[in-house]
Amino acid sequence: MPPQARKAAPRRAAKPKTPQDKVASFDALRQRARASGLPTSLAPAHTSEPLTLGKEDGFDPPLVARFPSRLTDKVSLDMAYRGGHVPLALQILLGDAGLLRAVAALGSEPDGEALLIALHARILEHFLGPGAADVSGGTPAS
Repeated sequence: MPPQARKAAPRRAAKPKTPQDKVASFDALRQRARASGLPTSLAPAHTSEPLTLGKEDGFDPPLVARFPSRLTDKVSLDMAYRGGHVPLALQILLGDAGLLRAVAALGSEPDGEALLIALHARILEHFLGPGAADVSGGTPAS
C-alpha cells in the first residue's frame, strides 16, 4: 500500500502590526540611518527660504519657488534632477500654476526653452547653493 501524502497545516494569517510595532520598526530604521554615516536627506537644502521672482525678473505677478518639505515631493524632485526633467522639477518647485505661468512668460521668446532651463538653474542654485546647477543630477555644490 502506497504511503499517503500528508497535507500541510493551514497557514495562520499574520497578525497586523500595531501602531507601537510600527513606531519601534521606524525607530530602528532611524538609528540605522544615523549610524550609517550616509546622508539622511535627499537633496539637502542650502536654504529653505522661498525664492520670489518679481517684476524685475519679468514675472508679474511674482513667481514663488518653494523647496519641498514632504518626503514624496523630495523624492520626486530628486528623481526629476537625476533624470534631467526640468519641467517636472519646476512643477514641484513652483506648483502647477507657477510652472504654467513661467512657460507662458518665456514661451514667446525665441530662446524660451533655454530661458526655462536657466530659470530652473537659478532656482536650483538658490536652494542648493552656488554651482549646484553645474553638477549633473543637481547635487549640492561642494
